[in-house]
Amino acid sequence: MTNSNNQKTSMSDGVHPVFWWNIPCSGMIHVLKAFVETVDPAAMVVTGTLSRSRKAMGWDDQGSLFPHHIVLRDTEWDEKGISFLNKYRDCLHIFNGITHPARMNRLIRYACDQRILFCNMSEAYANLQSGVPRIAKALYMQYILPWKTRPVAEKSLGVICLSGSSEAHFRQFRRLGFRKVWPFGYYTDEDPAFQYKRAEDGKIHILCPGLLEAYKGVDILIKALHQVRQEGYRNFLCHITGAGSQRPFLEALVGKCDLEDAVIFEGVLDAGQYKDLLSHIDVLVAPGRVEPWGIRVNEAVQRGNVVLVSDGIGAAELIKESGGGAVFKSADSRDLARKLCLFLSDERRYLKAKSDNLTFKEQISCEYQSRVLSRMIAQLAEMPHES
Repeated sequence: MTNSNNQKTSMSDGVHPVFWWNIPCSGMIHVLKAFVETVDPAAMVVTGTLSRSRKAMGWDDQGSLFPHHIVLRDTEWDEKGISFLNKYRDCLHIFNGITHPARMNRLIRYACDQRILFCNMSEAYANLQSGVPRIAKALYMQYILPWKTRPVAEKSLGVICLSGSSEAHFRQFRRLGFRKVWPFGYYTDEDPAFQYKRAEDGKIHILCPGLLEAYKGVDILIKALHQVRQEGYRNFLCHITGAGSQRPFLEALVGKCDLEDAVIFEGVLDAGQYKDLLSHIDVLVAPGRVEPWGIRVNEAVQRGNVVLVSDGIGAAELIKESGGGAVFKSADSRDLARKLCLFLSDERRYLKAKSDNLTFKEQISCEYQSRVLSRMIAQLAEMPHES
């Protein structure tokens, strides 16, 4: 395929995407698999192997997951990556990253130098730090990051934002030098064999999964549950999973709020234990102060849970669309308590929210979102570019 300057190309003209993904992330790899299987059989997916930290979290590195999935070991990225770029230089290369990780950035820079057609897929940059590190990162994001990203952004056709459709995120990417921004997220399919069974105690079981770190906002949930108790509601039991540096503080907070009989710290569960717990969960709470997305929200929607999510989380837009729960103001325990009370006090509202999420399930399936992604890529491929 040969193009003169500023000529437009499209997938129908033979421009097929090559997705470069750092690891086989469970929140994206199955969307890319569906893309290859149902949208464009000529598309390819290149990933690295799972990191040690991901394996320690229970992720299973299964190698190549489908015929067009190429796995590069850490030592292979430079030589084989550049060889692959040259071999498929007439494709549209979609890089999961901009300046990080270093191995991805080296390939992006090579694509820039060789005028290989590419765009980026990236989360919006978030500041999850606290104290002095938060100030340092804020300064980095304001003054250094634009300087680092602009050489790439000026050559890129655009960026697919993996943090949803927030206008604040769009403005951030424009400040970083990208001319076009498209909204997307992370998507996965819940196990079709999943079956819900109401807990024998008759209570509404609440789940808060993830890390026990400040940015995850678990303290906000505990304070909200204390306020819910003060309103007279005792028909719930909250399960908090995961580990982190805040666990001692959070356990002490539960004691201070007199919630020992209402909150269980489950710790890190293996896959079987987690599956058993999910089978009787009714409500998922995602109280993070700020998070780029939040794949647990997707999973809860697909299970038919009621979902209460902070507006600081990218995936909050799913609940705004589905109507299957509520969005509360980030870091506002009183707002979360009010939203919890709505569902603890009104069974019809609670049942409707569960039903609304199950109805919305298809729209966040991997196959559905692979078609959404294909429309974005078609628009990207139609954009004027220099050969």
